[in-house]
Amino acid sequence: MARKKTKKNRSGFWFVIAIAFLMLTSTIGYVFKGGSSYKYNGFSFSGSEDGRWIAKINGKNMIFYYHPENLENINISQDIINNLKNTNMVYFTYDINNTYREDIAAINLELSNILWNDFKIYSSNGLTSDNDFNIDIINCSNATKANPVIYYKKADNTSIDIQDYCIILNGRTGMEFMALKERLLYGLYGVIE
Repeated sequence: MARKKTKKNRSGFWFVIAIAFLMLTSTIGYVFKGGSSYKYNGFSFSGSEDGRWIAKINGKNMIFYYHPENLENINISQDIINNLKNTNMVYFTYDINNTYREDIAAINLELSNILWNDFKIYSSNGLTSDNDFNIDIINCSNATKANPVIYYKKADNTSIDIQDYCIILNGRTGMEFMALKERLLYGLYGVIE
């Protein structure tokens, strides 16, 4: 009888050791996960556990969905960056029937806060046509040097174009509009030149 208890105690002991080992290695993996840091044009980017990128820009931690290397293929004219840096107000607009209007509204809110907090650029929202929300009609014809328009346009390609002072973000999906917003920010911050 005593012999069975000892054998049972040994198997319990090894079970506890195995669980402790798994917990220890899991903790070590958790602590060091996402600790990789990548330099891009003098800026440090580190990956977060949820797949986003964190960069210290102007002394603040900024969170991005895309690493700048993934957005290099989206060309942006330096004129667009200069126009935005030299204004104190910008209009946002999109078509009320755009399939990704909810995504665009969320992107607008985030971009609006960043433009104000980091660049002191005030923004106002509009829609490209009559609407039941009593929101101003804003389109590219409203764009001026003092007040450029950023127009989120559903298109068959992904690009950032300029037409006079109207900055057109052409995208096919909500995530493409997010990528375009981040490419614009990377240009404003000087991450991608």
